[in-house]
Amino acid sequence: MKKVEAKLKPIHLNWLPAPETWDFRSITRSECHLACHWEYERENHPVTSSPAEHYKVNAAIKTTTTEVPYNLKPKYWPANYYREARELFPQPWMTLTQEERKKVMATFLPRPVLQVRKLGEFLKRIPVQGTNPEIRERFMDHSYVMIPNFQTYGVEAVKKALNKWASDTSKHYLASHLKQAAELPFNALKWLAIARLDEARCRAKITIEKARGDVKAYLLAHGLDSSIDVYPVYNSDGSWSKAKSDSIRFQSKILLKSDGLLSKLS
Repeated sequence: MKKVEAKLKPIHLNWLPAPETWDFRSITRSECHLACHWEYERENHPVTSSPAEHYKVNAAIKTTTTEVPYNLKPKYWPANYYREARELFPQPWMTLTQEERKKVMATFLPRPVLQVRKLGEFLKRIPVQGTNPEIRERFMDHSYVMIPNFQTYGVEAVKKALNKWASDTSKHYLASHLKQAAELPFNALKWLAIARLDEARCRAKITIEKARGDVKAYLLAHGLDSSIDVYPVYNSDGSWSKAKSDSIRFQSKILLKSDGLLSKLS
C-alpha cells in the first residue's frame, strides 16, 4: 500500500504589517505604561512627517513673528511630553533604541505617594508663563497648601488633623485598583496589535481564522522571550473581534483622559 502523505498548506505571512506596529514583545515591564500611552497617541494622532521634521517645525513656529504657512502648521504631540519625548514622537516606540527609551523614560519620574514642599519652593518650580495647560491644571486642582501649627497644638494633634483631612479628601478620588492598573497596559497593547493586524487582514481579504494562524506561525518563526504578555494570540474569531472592539473603546478613553496611563508618572 502506498503511504499517503498529508499536504501542508503553505503559510504566507507577507500580509502582516511592519512588526514594529504590532509585535511589542521587546517592551519591558518598566516602560509598558509609557509605551502603551505612546502607541495609542500615535494611533489617535497619526503624523506623516518624520520626528526630526516634526520637532523642527514646532520649534520654528515658536520663534517666528510672521504668519505660518499652512504646510508648516504645528504637528501634534502629547501635551504632557517633554522635549526629549517630543523630539522622538511619533516614531514607533519599537524602533527607539534602548538609549532613546531610557532618555524618554527619564522625563517621567515615578510620582511619590506624597510630596511636601514649602510654598516658596513650590512657587519657584512653577513658571508663570509657558507651563503646559494640562500640567498647570493638575497642580491647580490637586495640590494643597497646608500650614501645620506644631508650636501651638503639638505633633499628635497635627497628625490627627492630617489623617482626618486625608480620609475626607480621598472620597473625592476613585479608589486605586492596583492589580488592574498593573495588567491593563499589557492587555491594551494586545488589543492595539489586533486592531492594526485586523486592518491589514481586511486589506489582504483573508479570514480571521487564517490571520490567527499566521500570527501564531510568525511567533514560531520569530521566537523572542518577553517579560510581559503582550503578544496577540487569540484562540477564537470571537476573542479576536472582542480585542479589536476593546482597542477602539480604550482608544476613546485615551482621547478623553490623555494622562490616564501616566497617572503614576510625573
